[in-house]
Amino acid sequence: MKSEEVRGRDISRPMDHIELDGVEYPIAFDMASMRVAEDVYELQYGRNLNFADIVRHLMAGKIGAIMAILYGALLSGAKNSGGEPMTWAAFADSFRLTSIPYIRDKLMKNVTEALPKAEGSETNPQ
Repeated sequence: MKSEEVRGRDISRPMDHIELDGVEYPIAFDMASMRVAEDVYELQYGRNLNFADIVRHLMAGKIGAIMAILYGALLSGAKNSGGEPMTWAAFADSFRLTSIPYIRDKLMKNVTEALPKAEGSETNPQ
């Protein structure tokens, strides 16, 4: 990618929309979106994983994790904005990873910000 193609973009800005088939949809990262990601893994992929395991898949760059987390955020965004929720089938048909610049980095940033902090500790003891 040429540097002039990304000039002026704020990649540190929180992700607040996704573009599917040329239409922008609001997204929101919250606890409900995390629960939906778990449901997607179980219902669509046949794997019963908790959200922490899905985040590990995200860190490994797994497309399924990216899609599950974004679909959850899409449903939360629709709920928060009063829009109509999109079905998984419609989302899966129109989702293109290349339409979202720096997707993996932005998703990790948003997911990390949405996770609750451990009580009594501001850092991870690992």
